[in-house]
Amino acid sequence: MHIGVCLPNYGRASSPEAICEVAQAAEALGFDSIWTTDHILVPEAYEEPYGRIFETWTTLAYVAALTRRVRLGTSILILGLRNPVLVAKQAATLDQLSNGRLILGIGAGWLASEFENLGMSFRRRIRFLEEGILLMRTLWTTPRPRFEGRFFRIRDAVFEPPPVQSGGPPIWIGGNTEAAVQRAARLGDGWHPVGLDPETLRARVAQLREQSAGRSLRVVCRMYVALGSSLPLVYTSPTGEPRMRLTGSLEQIAEGLRQLQEAGADGVVFTFEAPSVAAQIEQMQRLAALRPWFVSSPA
Repeated sequence: MHIGVCLPNYGRASSPEAICEVAQAAEALGFDSIWTTDHILVPEAYEEPYGRIFETWTTLAYVAALTRRVRLGTSILILGLRNPVLVAKQAATLDQLSNGRLILGIGAGWLASEFENLGMSFRRRIRFLEEGILLMRTLWTTPRPRFEGRFFRIRDAVFEPPPVQSGGPPIWIGGNTEAAVQRAARLGDGWHPVGLDPETLRARVAQLREQSAGRSLRVVCRMYVALGSSLPLVYTSPTGEPRMRLTGSLEQIAEGLRQLQEAGADGVVFTFEAPSVAAQIEQMQRLAALRPWFVSSPA
């Protein structure tokens, strides 16, 4: 089972020191991957927790130089806020600099006012995302790319160097909805939902397998975890959806992981609900004892 850790690149406790400590601890403890959360310019209503946030690509480049083995991921990059040609270049560069360790988690985004703040279209974000995925794959595999789409036309260009990973870094499509599952089945190498309970996850995974035309796609869930806490199992997302967290004793966390695995999850990325970086690392140390869950797993 692939087990990853979200870096503290956002929130009041975020800092270069915190990011460094968690990244290096994750690698030393044998976790498979480390992940950044992505926003750029949220409105004041979302100042907590996303007003203070270290930019995704810069942060990953920083931790790439601090680590050697652990994989580097975006959970998730909001493609509609960016030019996908630039994202393709950033991804290829980071894949080169990290010797092929990048996993590109991307999604459509949910905060309309953030799109407005960046002068991007929230209404067209789905079509923009899907074309952007096709464009990035073209750039990663074609040194002299040609592309004709609704938003982008490339007729005379050179794209070098390509990513280290053949075909480019794996793309994991974020989102919990049936539409996100369909998108992952058509365009992704994996599906990356957040906080789904085992029953819903099982149904979505069945849908993914049915629609993926025999392709093998990884299913890695992002889950909030609060080890040793009495926080309730269910919480409400910023969009008003009920979601599940992993909470309670080490045995209860292990049981939650087992249920997710039986529902079809190939892995979990932990977002820690901890009051400090020291507390997060202490939870990481305790969770690392959950062998054989923490057996290194390919992306």
